[in-house]
Formats: sequence, structure tokens, C-alpha cells
Amino acid sequence: MTRTIHVTRRLLAVAIAVGVGLALLPAAPASAASPSQRIGSGFFGMHDFNPATWPEAPVGTVRLWDSGVTWREIERSKGVFDFSRLDEQVTAARANGARVLIVLGQTPKFHTTKPGKRGAYGAGAASMPREAAWKTYVAKVVNRYKGRGVDYQVWNEANVSGYWQGTPAQMAKLTQWTSKIVNSNDSGAKVVAPALATRLSSQRLWLRTFYAQRTGGKKVAGYVDAVSLNLYPVASGTPEASMTLLTAVRTMLKQAGVKKPVWNTEINYGLLGGGTAKRIKASKQAAYVARTFMLNAAANIKRVYWYSWDLQNLANTQLTYDNDTSLTKAGTAYTVVRSWLIGARTKGCVRDGRGTYTCTLAYSGGVKRVYWNPSRKVTIRAVKSARASMGLSGVERSARSGVQIGVGMSPVMVRSAK
Repeated sequence: MTRTIHVTRRLLAVAIAVGVGLALLPAAPASAASPSQRIGSGFFGMHDFNPATWPEAPVGTVRLWDSGVTWREIERSKGVFDFSRLDEQVTAARANGARVLIVLGQTPKFHTTKPGKRGAYGAGAASMPREAAWKTYVAKVVNRYKGRGVDYQVWNEANVSGYWQGTPAQMAKLTQWTSKIVNSNDSGAKVVAPALATRLSSQRLWLRTFYAQRTGGKKVAGYVDAVSLNLYPVASGTPEASMTLLTAVRTMLKQAGVKKPVWNTEINYGLLGGGTAKRIKASKQAAYVARTFMLNAAANIKRVYWYSWDLQNLANTQLTYDNDTSLTKAGTAYTVVRSWLIGARTKGCVRDGRGTYTCTLAYSGGVKRVYWNPSRKVTIRAVKSARASMGLSGVERSARSGVQIGVGMSPVMVRSAK
């Protein structure tokens, strides 16, 4: 199927997801209280619709969603599976050094319990599958890619009606079945909980209900290796607003006794629904990318999947041009912030009275401090042992003790001995 069709289906569900019912949340304070983590290549995840191209940047892991490999696109007729496109995508990702996250579902019409209910992917797609059919499909996928650096996600956005029209209890049952199959057949693969949207109050309440479910004698979180959140803020929202959503959801997870690692499985900005986006300048796009990865790292998010390299309409921050390979200004910012983070240990972020953020990273050569102010231009004074500074262009400049450095919405990194 063509990329246009995949994205059109995505737009239908996003229109539902961004519609009404958003409860405004208080701003989340930046603090240094998050646990420290060392950032590896797997932190940097992407979505890529086109396996025939690859961006001019390193990617640690790829999430296969909206890329023509849903269950109903693999099993087009009952009992007949066509893995050719999924094979192509897994091979391409692994050849470029990326781990793969396969999103399971959507249900073929002939396997659904409610064929008359229409989802974003067609009749019955968002409904509960029959148990035997689900288990057969999942086992085939897991055994096909066993030992190839592939992880498995139970479902996409189970709290968005375009993708799932079953109950939280039914999704918990699917999670239990999936966990047993994956763990029995590929001990090196992770089981990732259903992705859950977070921007609407109703979606967050669904999340609370889902993580309260018990099935097979234990809570549903006991069947997964990671919690999956799609942390899109409202259309006018910023990376900092996305972290406010994270704070609210983490409170709910804590109340539910969930202690699993958190993955941010979709993030971009400006989503209005219906195929439109709130446009922003290229310089702001670059700033948003850098701030996203810095804040997620400081918040102890284990993986961040940008949606996506090659999406040109749905959201406002594009990382590649139309050839799906050459990097935009935002794509370059991705490579720069990756160079700041990779191999470093996060020490948290703080925000001062003027709204200026300082995120601290410890690395083998000393300390990196990353500064920005989302709303105004300010100056910061370099620490005594400062050696160099770098903006999102990737050009390093010398910096000395006490020098004043201009900072605005685009992060600037200052490298120092301590």
C-alpha cells in the first residue's frame, strides 16, 4: 500500500485524538530530581515509512507503524501471510544498525469479533480479535524475527477509538497473550505495552483504567518490559508542555504501582488533525528537536521515537526533505543534540526565575551544560572551567571562564572541565 494511504488513515485517528476534552495541566517544574541515566544509541528512535531510503543520520531504533505492516496488511486472506514488506523494513533497519519495534495489530476483518465496527484501518480493524487468530499471528511474527534485534508492541494508541474500540480489560488480555508468546520464543525481545495517547483528559483516564487491570492473576504491567506513551502536546504546545503531560501520567502510574521504564513512542508538534499542522519556522523546528531529546533524557525516558523522518504534512517539525534522506535544519539539530547526549550521564535540568533552562551532562572529559530560554533572549555566564560552546549548527567555538553567551529558544551547549 502507498505511503499516502497509510498517512490518510493516521490522519483520521489523529483527528479523533486531538478533538475535544483537553484538560489543561499546570506547568511541570524543571528539576534535577530525575534519576541519572547514561544515554546510549538506543535512546534515539525514529519512524520511517520508506525502507528504500535512509536518513543521513544515525538511528538507534525504528518503530514500524504507519508503514504498511499492520496485521491486516500481512494477513490479507485467512491463513495466508505476506511478510515481504515487513522483511524489507526489518532488513533495512538492521543493515543501518537500528533495533526494530514492531507494532502488532490491526485486526483483519475475518478475525475480528465485531466485523461491523469501523476503525481507522477499516471494518473490524479496531476490534478485539479472536484468541486463536491473535496467537497464531503473533507467534509467526516472533518466530520469523527471533534473534534479529526486534521488540514487540501490543497495539498502537489503544485509547484512541480509531485504533481500538475494545475495552481496557480486553487490551490487558491481549497484552498477557503477547507476553507469553514473546517470552516463550525470543528471550532477547522486549514486550512493550500498548502505546497510549496522553494529551486529552479522557485518554489519561483510560490509561489509569488500563493499568488497574488484572489478568492471569497479576496486574497488566507485570506482562511488559516498558510503558509506552505518545506525548504529543496540543497544537500550540512546546517540548516543555510535553513534559507536563509526562508528569501527569507518571503520577497516575505511580498511583497504580507501575514501576516499568517509560518509552516516548511518538512525538512531534503542531498536530491539528485532519491533515493540517500549526506551522513554525525552521529555526523553531530545530530548537524543538533539541529540547525534546534533552528534556526526555533528563526525565529518564529510555527511548524517544520521533514521528517521523519523512512525514511532511501531519506535524510541523520535519527532519528530512522530500527525498527522505537529506537533513533539514531540524534534522541537523537531531545529529547535534545526539552528539551532546551520547555516552553522557544525565544530571537533570533546572529552570531559573527568568525561565532559562540548564541541563547538566557528565561525560568522560568533564561536564556539558545545555542552556535555552523558550520565551526570551538572555545571556548566561560560562563556568570557570569552560572550554568550548556549540549551538545547533554543530560548530564548536572556544569559550573561557566568565564569558557571556547569548541564549534563546535554541539550546547552546557549553563544555567544561567540571
